[in-house]
Parts: sequence; structure tokens; C-alpha cells
Amino acid sequence: MKFSVVTILPELIEPALTAGVVGRAREAGVITVETVNPRDFTTDRHRTVDDNPYGGGPGMVMKAEPVLAAIAKASGEDPGSPPHRIFLSPAGAPLTQARVKQLAQLPHLVLVCGRYEGIDDRVIELAIDEEISIGDYVLSGGELGALVIIDACARYVPGVLGEATSTDEESHAAGLLEYPQYTRPPKLVATRAGAPVELEVPAILSSGNHASIAAWRRAQSLVRTAKRRPDLFAKVELTAADRKQMPPLHARTHLALVHHPCVDRTGKIVTTSLTNFDVHDLARSTATYGLAAYHIVTPITSQREKAEHIAGLWLEDERARIEAARAEATARREAGSRAPKAPNSASRASALSLVRTADSIETVIAELTAEYGRAPLVVGTSAKAESFPSAPRRSPSELFAEASLDPSPVLILLGTGWGLADPLIPSVSRVLTPIEGVAGWNHLSVRSAGAILLDRLFGR
Repeated sequence: MKFSVVTILPELIEPALTAGVVGRAREAGVITVETVNPRDFTTDRHRTVDDNPYGGGPGMVMKAEPVLAAIAKASGEDPGSPPHRIFLSPAGAPLTQARVKQLAQLPHLVLVCGRYEGIDDRVIELAIDEEISIGDYVLSGGELGALVIIDACARYVPGVLGEATSTDEESHAAGLLEYPQYTRPPKLVATRAGAPVELEVPAILSSGNHASIAAWRRAQSLVRTAKRRPDLFAKVELTAADRKQMPPLHARTHLALVHHPCVDRTGKIVTTSLTNFDVHDLARSTATYGLAAYHIVTPITSQREKAEHIAGLWLEDERARIEAARAEATARREAGSRAPKAPNSASRASALSLVRTADSIETVIAELTAEYGRAPLVVGTSAKAESFPSAPRRSPSELFAEASLDPSPVLILLGTGWGLADPLIPSVSRVLTPIEGVAGWNHLSVRSAGAILLDRLFGR
């Protein structure tokens, strides 16, 4: 296996690879390690590899041309056997033992090490296959990360160790990933897949409007974090400006309990019956997590009327209780005695006021489209991993991150009976991963499953 390290400090690499397991593997010829210095591809007498960042800010950014040339040199001249090019970056995906095993199967890795504030982002766009982080902390450069990858991968190369370890590494942290960095030249002429391309620095960075630059960078950081590290995005405390650009997800999320189309235990398409608990319990979950509304979907008119009647009874009972308590408090005050604590008028009544009914999923989608001015993101749920095979799977944290960046409303569908009849619901474009317990049996009630999913999406 071959490792090529692109670095302006090759003296940090060589001494670390002369001893131990990796050193013995190099001596035996099992692995090879070389370094390529971007300074060797500069054209000025100072061998300059960095410049000021566009948009201002502290530090310097590594220039695109010498880094691209160094990567090309390290990659070799055989187009039929391209290496896998990795940029060591805190904005990359966390390195895990599972990924190490995969990388160790590749014949040639090019490890690109940044310095200063990083490298011009166009290098990543043109000549990097993957960004990897060894942890959510900041180092002076990528060389230590390159050494980590070399050491970790070498252990899986036959002849280095008798048996590779199988322990996975985990990363835990909070915060946002950094926005893209650019430096001179403003227009980079390069090649991509053998064709010439021109890549320009985003115009906002040369505008001189520092407030706009800051807003752009904040937005880019949010987008990067949501796409690459949804686990971190779930912990981000959004500012008032963020919330103005991206309305809180819970406030535009709708929950729908679907009674048709569903399947029974034989797979037959059926329409299921409504129960009192379906109305009351899921309405309370909807209110607890701050959702916009709870929709009960059934084509049977009498069932929709039943749902409205049940909700109405709860509302009337709650209003009567509140009015009675207020009357008692007034009477006690007039009699000069201490009045009891007033009941919470925003409890059960507010939950049941969120109940809506519809004759079909399509009707709910049309209503939300009219209400928000855009179609909702429709999310299916199922206890079966094979349901909705054409829709991308999302964990709750992944869905939260993705949907938070889109101002569209979200409609989460809960199936009754033995689940949603997914072939009849083409509007589903995302599917939440099934809830899994420690036992092999997986058949939660829809009320329990709904509460668990909402807590995983919006719970603190």
C-alpha cells in the first residue's frame, strides 16, 4: 500500500514513521510513504504558498495552484489507477474504524495537509475525493491527521499485523463546521474530468460589505454542518437571524394519523377504524413538541365526524372545567377567602384544538401547500426497513438537519393497522428509519411510536 503526503512540512512526517509497526512495515517494503511539498511548485523566489483570505479575517489561506500541482505530482501519471485523495480537515467526516478498514483496501492514498486557515476551497472541489477529520478540535495542520490515517490503515495491510483491531472510534462534539475559504486568484482556470473549467470566488466575498459576508459565512456554516454533521447540527443554538431565515422546524411540522391506505396482517389494503385514544394521545404529543397541527386521515365521513366530535367533547369539557374554576375563584374573592390557583387554560384544550380531519393524504398536502405557499416534505414511517424502497432513509437527526434548511412544511405520516400501504403513497420523499428496541419483536402501538419519533426529532 502506498501513502503520498502533500505537506509544506515534510520534516514532520518522516521522523514519525521510522519506528514501531509502521517503521518495520516500511523497512520490509509492505508499505511505502512519500512526501510532496507544494513549495516545490511555486514560481516566486520566496516560494510563497499562502495569501490573504477573500472577505477578510485572521490568518492566511493556502493558494490553489501549488497545492493542485503537488496533488497532481503525488497522484502519479497513470490515469487507469487513480489514487484516493483525502484532505485532512476539521470540516470533514469523522474518521471511524469502519472507514479505516475501507481505506486500507485501497492501493494508494494521497493525504493532503492544510496549514494556516486552510486551503482554497476550489482545491477541494477539483482535486479531493473525501474530507476526513480525526476529531472535533483544531490542530496547527493536517500532518498529524495524515500520520493517524497511515498508522491506522497500515495495521490492516497483510504482513503488518497478524490481526487488525475491530474497535470503532467515535467523535462527540458540538458547534458549526467552518465556511468555505478562498484566496487569489479570483478566477481559477483548471481541469475537471479532463475538461477545462473556470471557478470563481463567490462575489459576496469581494463586496466589502462585512455584514453580508458574515451572513453568507454563517449560512454556509449552517448548510455544511447540516449536510455533513447532522449530529452536531441538532445541538446548534440558532440565533434570531437564523430563525428568521429558517423558521423553527417544529412550528411547521404536521403529524398525520393515516387510516387509509393501510394494510392488514395479510398485506391486503384496508381502511382502519378510529379510536378515542388515537385522537387524544397523539394530539397531546403534537402539542408537547410544538407541532403546527395533527391530522386524522380517513375517507369515511362518519369517522371524520367522530374525530371532530371526540375533540369537541374534550374541548367543551375543558372549557367547562376552566369556567367553573374561575367562577369558584371569583366567589371566594368576593367572600374574602383565598382563591385557589387558576387552572391552566393552555393544557388539554390547546392540544385538542390542533386536531384536523381530511379524507386523504392528498387533501392534507393540498391544504398545506395552500397554507404555506409551497408543498410539504412528506415523510413516511414504518416498522419495516423495506418499506418505501425508492425514498431515501433518514435518521431523526438527519431529517431534522435536512428539513431545517428548507422553509417548506413537513408532513409526517403514521400508519395504522399493519402499516402504511406504501405503493399507494407516491408523495413520500423521505422515510424515517424504524424504531428498534433490544428485543427482536417490533410492533409498537402507533401512539407510542409517534411519541418516540417526535421526541427523537424535537426533544431536548
